[in-house]
Amino acid sequence: MKLRWGYSLVLLPFLGQAITFNELTNRASEVSEELIESNGRMNAIGFEKASALAGEPLSIETSARNIRADNTNDSGKEYGIMLDYAFKLPSFKSAKANEFDVQKKETEHEIAARKALIQVALKRGWLLYQLEYQRSLILSEKRDFSYKAYQIGEKKFKAGRLSQMELLRLENEYQSTLQELAAVSMEAEHAQHYLKGALMSDQEVMVDDLNFAFISSSALEERLKNAPLLKSLDLRIDAYNAQIATQRHSTIESISVGVGITQEPTQNSLDVRLSIPLSISSKNENKIAALMSERSALVNLREVSRQKLELSVKGLFEHLREREENIKKLAENEKKYETLFTMAQKGYDGGVIGQFEYLASKNAYYEARLRTLKMKQNYIEEMSVIEEKIGEVW
Repeated sequence: MKLRWGYSLVLLPFLGQAITFNELTNRASEVSEELIESNGRMNAIGFEKASALAGEPLSIETSARNIRADNTNDSGKEYGIMLDYAFKLPSFKSAKANEFDVQKKETEHEIAARKALIQVALKRGWLLYQLEYQRSLILSEKRDFSYKAYQIGEKKFKAGRLSQMELLRLENEYQSTLQELAAVSMEAEHAQHYLKGALMSDQEVMVDDLNFAFISSSALEERLKNAPLLKSLDLRIDAYNAQIATQRHSTIESISVGVGITQEPTQNSLDVRLSIPLSISSKNENKIAALMSERSALVNLREVSRQKLELSVKGLFEHLREREENIKKLAENEKKYETLFTMAQKGYDGGVIGQFEYLASKNAYYEARLRTLKMKQNYIEEMSVIEEKIGEVW
């Protein structure tokens, strides 16, 4: 049963319909909880802006009183009614509208940054799945080779040409390979489950245009300038600038105009009222000072963040270059181990080399290939960290 299950893993990439990496990203973005929430927030900002800039509702003020004059003909009741409307000043409305425009830009950036992180995570998940699949192929070969060696050993043991201890060694080798294959198969399942979960799919996820490749630090300076962290801080600074502008124009936010009539015992009158609020306190000045202080802190934070980001990413690229060199050297070693194994194969077939020496040369070849894959895994994980910081995939 283990043998059959091992072979079924090898067939996994052919069971699902392959898609492009862009299709993978788009599907995952459509079902992302964070993006669904952010898109809802984007729509809400438009309604909030319309609400904040809308005119105040009309108000009606009524009055009634008794008038007692010296002359009884002048006595009676007085009635009044006034329709009042407050309208916001254009300068205040413009500043307030800009606040909401900056909020929209912040949300757009948040959505773009989230999509980029999704893409980075999907790239990492797919490449790691590919590595686990390649490991499974190597270990499947190793399992088959170990099983064949064990069968030959059994025949030699029955013929009295192999000791029980040597047979046990072959059996342990085979069982150990089965355990290794089972562990790698489980890791491949985990990697595939992540991709399925990201797409909300029960089908195998296969990408046909994305494979492992080394990346270079070309255009790194430009990529660093557009890093999500720095862009986010820029937008937060813009948001403070917009709030400061609103506060500066909110000394007089609106003017109220009223038109009404008053009916008295001796006359009727048309009344007009103009109400202009006066700001003689330091409330706005203190609020502006507070916002400017927070803005200054963000400006300093952005510069510190830029320097740290640059140091971090450039340091990671140094590591990547070292890993790239190691991977290339390991690939060369693979060829050497393959050559040694080929020579051992001929020696074994010619009866010059014993079975255990032949087995050791084959295992050394398998281990060399697995070491290369392990180094590639480290490369992928470090590359993913860089891509997260930069906010895009290479």
